[in-house]
Amino acid sequence: MEKKSCSLKDHNEIQAKIYCQDCKIYMCNKCEKIHSGLCLNHHSYNLYENVNELFTGLCKEENHNDELVFFCKAHNQLCCAKCIIKVNRKGYGQHMNCEICNIEDAKEDKKNALNENIKNLNKLSTSLKESINKLKILFEAQNQNKEQLKMDIQKIFTKIRNTLNDREDQLLLEVDKYFIKEDIIKEGEKLPNKIKIYLEKGELINKEWKDDNKLNFIINDCLNIENAVKDINNINESLKKFNDSNYTKKIKFFPENDNNLNKYLEYIKNIGCISCSKYIFKHCPENVEEARKFKISGENENIMTKTGNSGSYSGAICKEELEKGKIHRWKIRILKTKEYYIKIGITTTDFNYNCPFSDRCGWYYFCKDGSLHCGPPNSYSGKKTNLNKNKDEIIIVFDMIKRTLKFIIDNEDKGESYTDIPIDKPIFPSILLYEMDDSVEISEC
Repeated sequence: MEKKSCSLKDHNEIQAKIYCQDCKIYMCNKCEKIHSGLCLNHHSYNLYENVNELFTGLCKEENHNDELVFFCKAHNQLCCAKCIIKVNRKGYGQHMNCEICNIEDAKEDKKNALNENIKNLNKLSTSLKESINKLKILFEAQNQNKEQLKMDIQKIFTKIRNTLNDREDQLLLEVDKYFIKEDIIKEGEKLPNKIKIYLEKGELINKEWKDDNKLNFIINDCLNIENAVKDINNINESLKKFNDSNYTKKIKFFPENDNNLNKYLEYIKNIGCISCSKYIFKHCPENVEEARKFKISGENENIMTKTGNSGSYSGAICKEELEKGKIHRWKIRILKTKEYYIKIGITTTDFNYNCPFSDRCGWYYFCKDGSLHCGPPNSYSGKKTNLNKNKDEIIIVFDMIKRTLKFIIDNEDKGESYTDIPIDKPIFPSILLYEMDDSVEISEC
């Protein structure tokens, strides 16, 4: 907004801070103190607020300049007689086909909407401070990981600098996308004061509904508050998004060390990626039977432990489905087991936590005896294989291009265990545990 000077002649060299819509004057801080004491019910605006234009009660359409005494329900805005005229010429009739009412008829709806917005602002006011504090703590914790991640990237790229200069810069820029930006915190910190201002303004409006002479001013203020609540909600949703569990995971850069570097040299132009691990377990639903309970732990929520009694399977799946058109590899490490009654593999969205035969909607390897267990369309249970058994580390390879699944045990690749796996439904890595306290870890491979 253009900077204005105070309207008082003796103060015309002082920058105006407030505009009174009723008096049509600009005021500095000294003038505003006098004015506010004399004119309690006048409509004043802080010139530093994001007010698009000052409201005069008259239509701003070209050649109109009539009083705004109607309300368009379709566009949720005030309008004048020329706006609703049935002749559409020279800027007339913008709302000729809309549902129009007198502003008096819009009074009750806007009054109810205002009260609802006041409730929403009160709720936001109580939750905003806590949300910002959580975000600050998360920002500090992640900032260390962020700086370490950048150092790791730079260390690798010094060995192949001539070829990877451009790629390095690209990845360093991508790092920032995965971390909380300080700007969102600063933006959030402004909201409590903004909420307070609009709450006070809303309470003041509520005392003026009986004054129909100012009804267009009142409704215009209501519209300003409605827009403010939308903006505040949008910022608040951004704060909540960053507080989501996706921003509590440690970010890694691959490859992690020199031993893993050689296999990337042939793909040097596309080396490296910044990503969060997709192999993270979903937590146990509340409605799961007691015997099938399990807990999720680990730095990246990638460890599953059966807490329910032995004698029934507990099943867990990863949060993210496997992306189609790719070859996926992940590793299962058995941390603790009594009898190796553990099934590892993949499942679909038909997975049922309370089903005693959860493997009927998936494709699994049974660690106890090396057999295969799966459901439709290749329904069979206990099919014998040439795979080793009782190994504590197993690599699973799911080719979503060829639709095949294989298990690499003790670094021995014995080929595909499953073929023609249907991929019409989302598919997730899955674990089934039978004995109490059995525990496994899933990780990138």
